[in-house]
Amino acid sequence: MFRSKSKKFDDANIQGTSVCLIGCGPAGMSFLYAMSQRKAKGLVVPHVTCFEHGNSAGGLWRGVPNDDKTRNKPANAILMYEDMWCNTPKELMEYYDYTFETHFGKQTPAYLPRQDILEYIISRNSVDGALDDVMFNHNITSVKYDENSKKFTIEAIDNSSGKTSTVQSDKCIWAAGLHGEPFKPPDVLELLKDFTGTVLHSAEAAENFEKDVKGKKILIIGDARSAEDLALRAIKLDADHVYVCARSGDGEASSTGAWPSEKVTVIYGPPYKVLKGTGFKCQAVYWSEKRQRYRKDDDEDPVKVLEIDTVVMATGYDASLNFLPESLQFDDEGEWTISKGWQMDNNALTVSIGNPSPSKTLSLGSTCYPDVYRGLLISNPDMMFIHEAEDTLAPIIELDVLAHLVLGYLTGQVSIPKEKDMHKANQKQLEAEMQVPWLRAEMDASYGAELDELPDDHWCNNPNDKRGIILDKMRVEFMVSRLARDATDSNYPVNFGKWNDLSEKGRKFVSVAYADIEARTTLTKHAYKTFRDNHHDDFESIHTGQKAVALPKSWMNLIAGENLPTKIETVSDKNGK
Repeated sequence: MFRSKSKKFDDANIQGTSVCLIGCGPAGMSFLYAMSQRKAKGLVVPHVTCFEHGNSAGGLWRGVPNDDKTRNKPANAILMYEDMWCNTPKELMEYYDYTFETHFGKQTPAYLPRQDILEYIISRNSVDGALDDVMFNHNITSVKYDENSKKFTIEAIDNSSGKTSTVQSDKCIWAAGLHGEPFKPPDVLELLKDFTGTVLHSAEAAENFEKDVKGKKILIIGDARSAEDLALRAIKLDADHVYVCARSGDGEASSTGAWPSEKVTVIYGPPYKVLKGTGFKCQAVYWSEKRQRYRKDDDEDPVKVLEIDTVVMATGYDASLNFLPESLQFDDEGEWTISKGWQMDNNALTVSIGNPSPSKTLSLGSTCYPDVYRGLLISNPDMMFIHEAEDTLAPIIELDVLAHLVLGYLTGQVSIPKEKDMHKANQKQLEAEMQVPWLRAEMDASYGAELDELPDDHWCNNPNDKRGIILDKMRVEFMVSRLARDATDSNYPVNFGKWNDLSEKGRKFVSVAYADIEARTTLTKHAYKTFRDNHHDDFESIHTGQKAVALPKSWMNLIAGENLPTKIETVSDKNGK
């Protein structure tokens, strides 16, 4: 890590530092918890004022409040739906000092319901009064920064009383999450004007989803984890059939080997035309370097899907940054350019596609925003961010590590580099990502286009090919290495190892993350089996060594037609031995 010659902090200027923390989801809770643990050791902490627009802690994990079951209040509009199950194994979400076995008093399955994860996160992060002073039901309406005084002025409105309050702070931490508001691509909305059925964004596929899917044909636009989860949920709610449209084919839905009762069809190509109000024409696309956009691939035949009842846009989210002035926002599009003379190292794919030149403009990385250096806005390090990466493997743990790193900046235990060094470090990290084929494919449209030209029977499309497995693990190891580096620099109490030398725990973490991939890619035709049923010995706690247990019955049948239980007994092996 680059070191600067910034002034040394002592207890006096730590205690005199005021901080405004925006958000009390997992990111904000992790920061407040880290503060409480430091304070419990008798160490000095800065003064923090935390605002949260919801009525309780938890962020998007919160349950829908009883007084707003129709989700009319902005704070509740995009909460996770009540019967959601996680699509990340709990072993990638486990805190070092509060294990799932401690919380539940027993071994549990790898994939758990939302409610259980919410209770676990809050139980860990609320000890020692960590959340006692959070100002709930407060919306931030304005954040300003004065270059002369080096102070932030934050205005917030109390949603209960309507009263506006103003605070000044030396530092501002944004911890409001990347899923602030649904992203609805304008071109998709324009296309859907001619569709006569129901249109939803994935954020709107909530408690009334059954009426939109039962006995109906569904088209989902997008193939990432939201699409995967909603496709399975629609089948469970007795949809007739689900079509998933994938543009790049890099998402979890595209990598899934099989679906329950073969009720899901993945189409490689987005819709581009509506047929008679309820049908769609879809066609594969390719990246045009000249035009810098995707174009229909006329070498591929269009695919028609007819008599669609409901379209779900699984097109992602934008971060809620609008209350920040542009000078304090990070760019969640995150475009950048490669250094002159950069070359990709040879890898297993080089023989097949050579070493194509990178696109002129590259998308943001999976582990780094170009204008944010490890939680710091490069142009103004007094503005800090605690957020997961765009393509994180382990969001809860990543947030916990970054919260420790940000607290390290505030206490002077971690120095803040000079602006030019932060830019250099980010460029180096982004270019390191470009050396990893599957990460480069997500950043570099030209490289992705070369991969798309490979035949369907190429070894890289075979999840069981050893060369493909090596590339999968290369991606996972890079992302865990980044986590290991940040954990080391922030004195995080878990030793994941070093950037190029993972510890035993770091290697186990990689094994769990790869098992999560295999749970999807190794699925074969079955009447009910899903990735959540694909039990794997590598779903093992890196802290206790305890292995996950299987679900008591198939996930498809576990809660079908029932209300989601909120206690882990419903998913234990008590009655399923």
